[in-house]
Amino acid sequence: STPVCLVVGLLAGFASGGAPDNMNGEYILSKTPGSSGTDEKFPKRFRDYPGGAEAFDVYSPPITTLYSQVFWTALDPVMLPDNVIKRYANQTIAVIGFEMDQVRKTDAGDVSVPISVAYNHHFESQMVGEGYHFEKIYFDGEDDPRLRELESSMGHHLPSHEWHWAVKPDDESVASSSAPGAQAFGGANGGEYRKSYHGYAPGYVQLIRSPREMQITPMQIDTWHRDKMNISYPTSFVAGPLPRNSLAPEGADYSGLLECPVTTRLRKEIEGGYSVLMRGTCQNLIHTAQECFAAGPQQIDLSSEGANHTFKTQQIDSPSLPQGCLASTDPHNSSNILLTFNRHSSSDAGSQCGSKSANFRGVSSDLVSMSVGVDAKNGVDITITGPADVWFGVGFNATMMKDLPWTIIVDGYGNVTERHLADHHPGTLLKPSFHTKSVSVQGGLRTVVLSRPNASDPSQPGYALFQQGGLIPYINAIGGSKVFAYHTAHGSNMLPLFPTDDGSEACICAEKPAPFGSAKGQLVYQNTKRPQDKGQGSVGFPNKCQPKPRSDLLSMRNPTCDIRYYQGGQTSCHHMWSLLDADQEIPWADQPITYHIKFRFWVQPYKENYHTNVLRTTWGIASPVEYDVPKCSESVDGCAQAKDGTWVHTITGTFAGQGSLTAAHFHCHAPTVHTLQWTANQHCNDDIPSTCTNRTQ
Repeated sequence: STPVCLVVGLLAGFASGGAPDNMNGEYILSKTPGSSGTDEKFPKRFRDYPGGAEAFDVYSPPITTLYSQVFWTALDPVMLPDNVIKRYANQTIAVIGFEMDQVRKTDAGDVSVPISVAYNHHFESQMVGEGYHFEKIYFDGEDDPRLRELESSMGHHLPSHEWHWAVKPDDESVASSSAPGAQAFGGANGGEYRKSYHGYAPGYVQLIRSPREMQITPMQIDTWHRDKMNISYPTSFVAGPLPRNSLAPEGADYSGLLECPVTTRLRKEIEGGYSVLMRGTCQNLIHTAQECFAAGPQQIDLSSEGANHTFKTQQIDSPSLPQGCLASTDPHNSSNILLTFNRHSSSDAGSQCGSKSANFRGVSSDLVSMSVGVDAKNGVDITITGPADVWFGVGFNATMMKDLPWTIIVDGYGNVTERHLADHHPGTLLKPSFHTKSVSVQGGLRTVVLSRPNASDPSQPGYALFQQGGLIPYINAIGGSKVFAYHTAHGSNMLPLFPTDDGSEACICAEKPAPFGSAKGQLVYQNTKRPQDKGQGSVGFPNKCQPKPRSDLLSMRNPTCDIRYYQGGQTSCHHMWSLLDADQEIPWADQPITYHIKFRFWVQPYKENYHTNVLRTTWGIASPVEYDVPKCSESVDGCAQAKDGTWVHTITGTFAGQGSLTAAHFHCHAPTVHTLQWTANQHCNDDIPSTCTNRTQ
């Protein structure tokens, strides 16, 4: 059977090399239950492997962050050292293990960066050799099969659903060849990655022919208190500013940032829950004023935590208006939205949502700011404001480019064009349907005012949304040049284009809630517009907890399974997102830290009669890669109290695999894990794969 390296928990990998001794000293190996001396059978130093070993070092491209920022992106590939490439040209290298560090390059040599300064959440890595190459691929939306395949093969998913560095065969014949021309390295990554043993039993290796190039996707979190901690050893941890949702207790010896808490810089966009209706009547009413006044801002104001709108509320008892929760725009100030709860029990049969609406107004702000006014007599006016030195644009009635939206583009010279975008393509230039009334520049921002005299011409783009109004999804983007080209920043938001006429209010309706664990949605980063805030974009909620026996979390109703209850974790940690609240400035903005991930690979020349290639697989016990440890009590599922009064929470899960196991590397995040263990249950029937049961406390 094929030997397998099983990596259990949240995992991924990379490594490097250089000197004739271990980079991180001796490693601690756990004993195999029911056996004696198994840990002593493994060499504690890689150089002591049977047959000896060689080592070489490789450095990642530089990583630069400010306090509270996440660094999670696919770095550009780097070449292996020239002497390694030449030594193993047309030969197969046997990787017996690897070591890792994170270092600053100084005149005095490499200086290690403490994990309490820059926390390694996880990493993914790849190496290519003969017959393979790296290719930067761009995905065609969330349903792109290449995206789905890569997501399923990587323990921590991808940092971006727009692009990634992928391993590709040079031709189709290589894809079906048994020659090991590419490998992924990982295991025991995260905060424990430096002092965890990344090696195999002597004779078991990862093979790669003519190794040439490697690529790493690290996820790092900057937790360095610049005033009270050294940037290198020795240092003692001191917490910097933390968001309100951090669960780290005062005086903790770890940063609450590494929990990746959901902060006020993030907003949840949940599919379902509530909807805005402009025609007809609600199928499911909101039954209380309290729910109405909470649901209104949640559904309407999806940017900057309410910075775009002021909500005024009132309760009425009117038979002439629809029952339930109603919304309208102040005709004199589009930033003011009136929420009305009509408690009348039986409205007139003719009371329809938005039934008399002919005039609408709305404002919204994301990467660009926008206001829209629709007047039945005077037509449509649109005002858009964005940066003056580059192009910017807005695509209406869309959440992504694949929706093929009608789009207004303003270039860096102030010229306005209209297009029908295509999926990841500039699409088709349209005949102008709006007249440019004015273009002005002030304070580095360009504002264009556009008008269309007729709001009811069905031949014009945008006709339907201007006729009916509602909660209009839109995408917006900013370029890196004056002329329209690939964007450097993009986002999506909602424009509440609501009636301004009395008696024609929009309805906010309740929807039948999805079962626990089935809700869909996304987290959207809201940039504070401060210079040091580089975060942008949104991420779909990927967690999908499986029922027992695969995992316990769904039956336990763990918050990590459902975006509605989600409190934090990997999904709320994305590239350049700050983990502070929106009202907290990123401190020490003039003191970035720059360092490299350093890898030490330990290798031997391949011997066919001695070395056995190991395959690597990943198993996540949680959702699959996140898990909220609950506050325990007698009534909490999975909790038990030890004799000393300490509460312990336990989850279990199963994994079906094939082959014989050579090594298992666990991964979890400080400081909660007490014990990790697994058992392998070998079935007698060869048609049934072995099943591993993992238990985490």
